[in-house]
Amino acid sequence: MKHIISAFLLSISIFFASCQTHTSIDAYMNELVADGVFNGNVLVVKNGATIYEKSFGFSDGSKTTKLTNQYRFGLGSVYKEFPAVAIMQLQEKGLLNTDDTINTYLKDLPNWSSKITIKNLLQYTGGLPRISWDKYFENNQRITDEKIKNDLLNLKELEFEPGSDYLYTNYSPILLKQIVETITKQSFSVYVNENLFEPYGLKSAKILPEMPIINKKFIAIPFNENFKEDAYKVSISGAFFSFTARDIEGWLTNLHAFKIINKASLQFLSQKADFWGNIQAPLGSVTWKNGIVTNHHHHGETGNYECIVKRMNNGKDVLTIVVQANLKRQNMFDISDEIVKILKFD
Repeated sequence: MKHIISAFLLSISIFFASCQTHTSIDAYMNELVADGVFNGNVLVVKNGATIYEKSFGFSDGSKTTKLTNQYRFGLGSVYKEFPAVAIMQLQEKGLLNTDDTINTYLKDLPNWSSKITIKNLLQYTGGLPRISWDKYFENNQRITDEKIKNDLLNLKELEFEPGSDYLYTNYSPILLKQIVETITKQSFSVYVNENLFEPYGLKSAKILPEMPIINKKFIAIPFNENFKEDAYKVSISGAFFSFTARDIEGWLTNLHAFKIINKASLQFLSQKADFWGNIQAPLGSVTWKNGIVTNHHHHGETGNYECIVKRMNNGKDVLTIVVQANLKRQNMFDISDEIVKILKFD
């Protein structure tokens, strides 16, 4: 009887602690919303149990529809995890090696392609420049796969010798996607759906064909502080990943369980180039201890989309935080850090 009473009291204590945590996070988020610095969705999961999930604000600039947890948001640079993971899947099958130069698979690129390895693309050390987005946006032109490809074909020389420096560039994931397509003989979007989405229960995840978004069903449309919706024109295949917070949590759970790629592949994608500064690994920022990932966080933004994903493992508990916004306020790190602080997770 004493054991039953003790267990009951423990469960009551846990319940009230959980309620207090929920209230604290909710008070913090509502303060941000009242100050006009958050519009989006938040999900917090600890050891597989949801301890906080809530939507704030509007689905688009018209302010007529409230967000719900069914809405998908753009991932921004977080999408770069997917071509990286696809590459490792192909390496595990023996279809490529990350030490291969990219001209092994992409035959129509200039001579500089014989110097850049797949590993260089993954770690942003290939010497490729940043994409000149502004030259198209300033003239109200639509950026397409063809224009990006033409820019690459006209690139005379690299910014630096591959492997000698670091430069974060969107050319890297674009070329990684093309390598996947060359090897698998299918579009990157089809490959992702068949190998990264469907097998792991990411039922709502989609890859959109273009921006501005045409089919807006259950998609949070990005807008600025004046509720003007983003109007930039981009049609780059396999780049606009659209996820709910639950999709992101499911992705991280499967990834860290070594179900999508093996442990060695995940460790490889956690490695940063050995240079000073704000260096990102293919998976953003990942730290390991005693064979487990202790911290994986990745920030992304595109236009007025902004998100952060954070998964922490202290050896006893696993905490996942997903914050998505369709009104960018450059406060994703602050929000996720404050939630960690409220939870007293270390």
